[in-house]
Amino acid sequence: MSTAIQPMGVERYEPAFPEVAPVLDAPVRVVTLLEDRAQVTRGGTVRVRAGQNRIVVRGVAPVMQDVSLRAETVSGKARVVDVRVRRSLRIRTVDKPEAARVLEERLEALQREREQVLEDQTRARARFERIQRMLVLGASEIPEDAGWGMGAAAQWQDTFDALFRKARQLRESALKATFTAERLAEEIAAVMRQRQALDRVEQQVVGWLEVDVLAEAEGEVEVRIHYVVPNALWRPLHSARLLEGKRILFASSAAVWQDTGEDWKEAELRFSTARSSLGIEPPLLQADLLTVKKKSETVVVQARQVQVQKAGLGSAPATGGAAPATPPSVDLPGVDDGGETRNLKAPGRNTIVSDGRPHIIPLFTFETEAESSLVAFPELETHVFLRAVARNTSPNPVLAGPVELLQENGFVGWTQTLFVAPQEKFELSFGPEESVRIQRGAKQESELNPVSKWNEATMRLTLYLSNLSGTARTVAVTERLPVSEIEHVKVELDREKTSGTPVLDDNGFCTWKVELPANGHTRLHLVFKVSTAPGVQSA
Repeated sequence: MSTAIQPMGVERYEPAFPEVAPVLDAPVRVVTLLEDRAQVTRGGTVRVRAGQNRIVVRGVAPVMQDVSLRAETVSGKARVVDVRVRRSLRIRTVDKPEAARVLEERLEALQREREQVLEDQTRARARFERIQRMLVLGASEIPEDAGWGMGAAAQWQDTFDALFRKARQLRESALKATFTAERLAEEIAAVMRQRQALDRVEQQVVGWLEVDVLAEAEGEVEVRIHYVVPNALWRPLHSARLLEGKRILFASSAAVWQDTGEDWKEAELRFSTARSSLGIEPPLLQADLLTVKKKSETVVVQARQVQVQKAGLGSAPATGGAAPATPPSVDLPGVDDGGETRNLKAPGRNTIVSDGRPHIIPLFTFETEAESSLVAFPELETHVFLRAVARNTSPNPVLAGPVELLQENGFVGWTQTLFVAPQEKFELSFGPEESVRIQRGAKQESELNPVSKWNEATMRLTLYLSNLSGTARTVAVTERLPVSEIEHVKVELDREKTSGTPVLDDNGFCTWKVELPANGHTRLHLVFKVSTAPGVQSA
């Protein structure tokens, strides 16, 4: 929505727009975008006379926050006494008599044509009905004429052929007239909408600034204006391209939306993670009621999912370094800055139009070496994925956000990354490797130990891996074991029945490094036991 003042077609302003004050050409110079607002800086030079001067700045955002508005003089022997924002309702009627006349003539012509088509349709239907009655009467008289020995078969056939042919022609004419009338009705409705649009009074809220400047002498004064506007925000957006499986070209950008009512043309854009909207009110205190409860003789346990955080390498290993999927919602997540306010500057100058649409602004790029490998997490997905581990060699951090994945042959998909500090490692998954297939089977057996009276549940997992390519592959396969936090539940890995020598960490992740020959296959077994003490119940 442009806020430029257009004298042509303007009927009036409510309240009136000042016409006598000098106008300061102060374009947008710097814009600092926050999570949910933007700080705008304008600047320009104007010639003033000695004494009190009132200067008008046109085309500002009418949604600006009044309390954030401030102005100052940068050069010249003058100072700003006061600055305020004014808003007005511009009632504007577009004067297009020639266009209106053309539309009215077109509308009359279409209406006359439609009326003629409807008349032709009515006549065709009436003639068709008459011929239909003639055919019915003629068909009823044939037996009577044949009984009296009147008429001939050839004569009857010629008569009925002519009537049927005429009936088909009239029916086609009526159907064609129906379609033509519908088309003309649509055209008439469209022309009527265009004509009504010319008569519609357009209303638009516009804003301008009034700056009072007190000058010691006549001369030029440079004025700088600062204010905050809502309806503007930004979010990080990244792109990662894997080159030959050995290097990653990473590009970080900012997606900008703004619908403030003013266009930012050739402005310097800065992006900040500061949260100026966060409140500082202390929490409300509530009374805590303490009660005494008899200790239960029954132990209740609960199985739950816990996300394992790894700095620089995303979340749980099962996601290949990507953040968990964002739940479907219309709200954009905040910007994760790692707990420290970050300020990024876009190179050069950029133009952001006030249209509410996303604009992609490049921030920085870096190219780094990558270690690519094949990984599999069969519990979550029965696919083998290509994972690349790289290091952030840029002096800027990689903020949490979506990442577009690319390879040399084109687009792969989308993932997400968490906050990655400079010189910190991170990993990305570049999609499944179709040449390696994996299948997973699970079987559980439960029994009561006659000696200890503990309930023992044995879980047997079987993994089938096959390599369909003519090249040997190495796959890191990760399965998960439960981790007990209390002594009443024990989890034990049966290493004798488990294939190979997997690596088991403290979080319960069991990992094999499987060598798959060309066109080969293998099988993995994982056996573990979960024992619960007598009296333990599951929640």
